[in-house]
Amino acid sequence: MNISETAVTNAANLSLFMVNVSQHLLADLRITDPDCSVLDLKALYRGAKYVTEAIKMLPQKPEPVLLARIFNRLTALGRIHVGQPTSSSP
Repeated sequence: MNISETAVTNAANLSLFMVNVSQHLLADLRITDPDCSVLDLKALYRGAKYVTEAIKMLPQKPEPVLLARIFNRLTALGRIHVGQPTSSSP
């Protein structure tokens, strides 16, 4: 719980900063997927982290085409509005 003036100010500024960051990321994502929401953005980045960590555990990195397919399939799992598949990762 933030009770000092500095802590409250820092928490409010961090909150507003995160809103701005998420809106910028959503604007970029909505170019290819106009129905994307904040929940979709969170699911996308959470899935990207899971895929990255899972790939690190493999003895050999998959080919780029297979890696893109795995990334697209797994990052779409938690999304509300599933967009068109892309070949790039965030």
